[in-house]
Amino acid sequence: MDDFIIKLGSVSSNKSSFFFKIKDTFFEDFVFFEFKNVDINVNVTLFKDLNKISLKLLLEGKINDVPCDLCNQHLSIDINCSTKLIIKKTQRNLSSTEEIIYLQKNENSINLKQIIFELIVVNIPAKREHPVDKNGNSTCDKGMIELLNKYMPGKSKLSDPRWDALKNLK
Repeated sequence: MDDFIIKLGSVSSNKSSFFFKIKDTFFEDFVFFEFKNVDINVNVTLFKDLNKISLKLLLEGKINDVPCDLCNQHLSIDINCSTKLIIKKTQRNLSSTEEIIYLQKNENSINLKQIIFELIVVNIPAKREHPVDKNGNSTCDKGMIELLNKYMPGKSKLSDPRWDALKNLK
């Protein structure tokens, strides 16, 4: 967990850069994370002014061997995102928001692991499927799609005869 800590007191220049490599072991501290074979680079730029500290995080990479929601064949998901955060020191106990991280006056470091994890999760598409080709056709495994369509129950709509009689009252 200490690998993703930036010690703010040790940063002396106005602009500092940090680099993190995200692999499978990164996700061991998080429950219910299903992806393996991850290769994501994180570039963090810290801007330090007299009273203001801000961070810019840039994530680029891939999550490989993800099962497709349609054909169950493996695919890769690109992760390309960035965010800006402001770090504010305060004497009150305030909850951080999406854009502002509040630190107590006596705190002198920030752990980015949870923030990086959340950025990755938010940028994973809800529906994971193979992309379409240049003609607009799915690149999913055609044999698997045919099998699914063959054994998928028909979409017959069963109706209740008691309610069917009510439809005739119009």
